[in-house]
Amino acid sequence: MIVTLDTSFFILHYFSKQSDVSKKSKAVLHYCRLPGNGGIIPTVVLAESYAIARRMAGREVAELRFRELAESGLRVVPLSPDMARESGVLRMKYQEKIPWGDCLIAGTHMAEKADVVLSEDPHFKQIREIRSSRLTEFKP
Repeated sequence: MIVTLDTSFFILHYFSKQSDVSKKSKAVLHYCRLPGNGGIIPTVVLAESYAIARRMAGREVAELRFRELAESGLRVVPLSPDMARESGVLRMKYQEKIPWGDCLIAGTHMAEKADVVLSEDPHFKQIREIRSSRLTEFKP
């Protein structure tokens, strides 16, 4: 199974004080690295995660987390022209009610033919073209 990991997943992973959340997020990352599986990090997720980590914990922590994600063994996927077009189609189809960042993540997810977006963001549940799951609901 190929999992697209959203910004909210990494914010929970790095900043949740709940041990069950931390345990589950570590299990997901382990699962994504198993043979036959995969984890996708769209580049917009890197940008959003950096900005939020910097706001929450400062520059040094944001730089550390950014490097961890970029070198995690998960596949960092840059935005391609096809992904950009798909994102624009979604943005218009949902009458601009889905934020651009979420459209870019969903467009990347669709172009990569991934199986599920892992996110706490309710906008992904509104996009009928993709399957999404919250961390607590995720079952590989």
